[in-house]
Amino acid sequence: MLKKRGVLLCVMTLLLLVFSSAQAANVLMEIGRSPFHKPPLTSTEELLAMLQSKDTEVRKGFELSGRSELYVPFMNQVSSAPIRTVEYQKGSWFEWMFYKRKGVGTVKVMKDVTWGNEVPFVGFEIDIEHEGSIHTFVIPLGCGNVALMASRPVPPQPVVVQPPPVLPPPNQSPICAMSVTPVKAFCGEIIAVDAGTSTDSDGKVVGMNIAFVDAQGQVVGEQVVDGSLAATVAMPCGKNTLRVTVVDDAGAVGDSAACSTTVEGMKRFRPVADVGYFRQYDPADYLFGRVGLEYRLSEEFSILGMVGAAPLFRGRDGRSAGLIDLFGEYSFAERYFTHFGVGAWLTNGDSDNDLEDSQLDLIVGVGRRVFGESEGLNGSLFFEVRSAPDELDGLYDFGRFGIGLRLRF
Repeated sequence: MLKKRGVLLCVMTLLLLVFSSAQAANVLMEIGRSPFHKPPLTSTEELLAMLQSKDTEVRKGFELSGRSELYVPFMNQVSSAPIRTVEYQKGSWFEWMFYKRKGVGTVKVMKDVTWGNEVPFVGFEIDIEHEGSIHTFVIPLGCGNVALMASRPVPPQPVVVQPPPVLPPPNQSPICAMSVTPVKAFCGEIIAVDAGTSTDSDGKVVGMNIAFVDAQGQVVGEQVVDGSLAATVAMPCGKNTLRVTVVDDAGAVGDSAACSTTVEGMKRFRPVADVGYFRQYDPADYLFGRVGLEYRLSEEFSILGMVGAAPLFRGRDGRSAGLIDLFGEYSFAERYFTHFGVGAWLTNGDSDNDLEDSQLDLIVGVGRRVFGESEGLNGSLFFEVRSAPDELDGLYDFGRFGIGLRLRF
């Protein structure tokens, strides 16, 4: 009795194992016996049209397969995802496939499906991405069944190393060039500065700065010029360095040795003083001194107005005199000059004595600068003759011949 029960238990166990194995794997041998769609698909356009027309049944298929969350991403992505045409060989496995029995009725799902025919079948293959996974779906052309073949994680995106940005080359500073006209003028006179020949290799020169710098490096005058490379400025007094810097359209500043030059502002008015000795051959000897102002008409011509005295220190003829002189001066050959004009010789002597009376003299002189620069403190030696016009025929007797030192401040 026990022996019979043991045999029966073994048979029942064997039947259970066979039944479970049959339920765990479905071997598909033929495409088209239970199609989801008829007739067979021939293009991706027909596939998309089939999915749209059977939208409700497709949704049902996803629900029956237990993957309803894939329905929406599948329908949203199928029209834009790449669709491949693939041959599937014997042994190809699918997680599940939905179909219609003999092509009619409601949607059904078969899981754990293996293609068992030696002859491969052709299907459309589509990858759908959802929540970090890629799900590969297969739709056989012959039946339109929708099957999930496999799922895999989305591969990590390769790290793209961005090349360093290509920066534009740094802005190059402009190169300054200029001309100044004139470089010597009277204080306050207008001079012209032109930097129009300045260049900029990578832009445009749009402005300049003009500065006058004295011998101690102090800026004594400055002018900023925007939008132009030509300007007029007032000449400051004294000897200074005129420096120009130019600016390009990116704000870079440039200068050069060509944009630095010495300029000189001359004073129109300056004090002068004379000291010297007059000889009158009748005889009489005088010392004289004069002070006054020089007004310069140009670099060569000037007018001097001076007052002073000529005390008699030796001789029996003549008297000490006061002087009021006005004469013009002409400079030439850098250091030389001549002057000519009129002067009052004022005495308290005998008006009937030509050697003692007051008179209006004609004055002529010639001289040379012996120290100092023309625009600074300097001294000149000069020779001068003065005589009344009506006494020119007796110049030797009545004229006064002098030598002196002229100081300009």
